[in-house]
Amino acid sequence: MCPDIVHGHAVIEIPMESAEVAETVRSALEPETNSAPSDRARATVSVQGQTLLIDITAEDITSLRAAMNSYVAWVSACIASIDSVTTQNP
Repeated sequence: MCPDIVHGHAVIEIPMESAEVAETVRSALEPETNSAPSDRARATVSVQGQTLLIDITAEDITSLRAAMNSYVAWVSACIASIDSVTTQNP
């Protein structure tokens, strides 16, 4: 199999508790879409209602997997931070 023909694309849909939380997470992830650590993968982040959408396109499957793992980890960190703040300040 020629490595030039193996590309990857994924759309990750993550339901959030509110549209405000979805927009907060989108805003936090936006800088990552502008300064990706690798030129092999690109991502866009958007919000549709209460759902966070992460659209990733990569030159190869390895880059796709790495980008997906990074974005999911960043979303998890954002949600943990939001939960921490809202738990301390109900």
